[in-house]
Amino acid sequence: MERKILLFVAVVYSCAVTALFFLPTYLLVPNEKVSKINIPHIDKWVHGIIFFVLIYLWQWYFYKHKKHNLSAVTITVLLVILMFYGIIIEVLQELSPVSRSGDVFDFLADLLGALLGILVFKMFKEKFHS
Repeated sequence: MERKILLFVAVVYSCAVTALFFLPTYLLVPNEKVSKINIPHIDKWVHGIIFFVLIYLWQWYFYKHKKHNLSAVTITVLLVILMFYGIIIEVLQELSPVSRSGDVFDFLADLLGALLGILVFKMFKEKFHS
């Protein structure tokens, strides 16, 4: 049980560190500077890729740590934690004093990226991580 608590704390800690170092900078950059990249829906792609990578790496960590026994409960807990993280990001953007706004489609991109990360890891875990 103590090991599960430590792993849960590790996941929450990694999200907190990411938030503390990168989120304030991102929130303080005005939207006009972020949107200078002229690729349609680039922000959605970035959200999806970030959450894909986050959940993929955490699955790999738990898969290795639990000796190739990655339970559905562990994956569900990871997904729920990351979705709360995505919600917090959008709420903070909405409350930001600069020209940022929360977007439900950014959250949906987070969710889609995380779900794809789960699927891709499941498909390739024996091939690449054994």
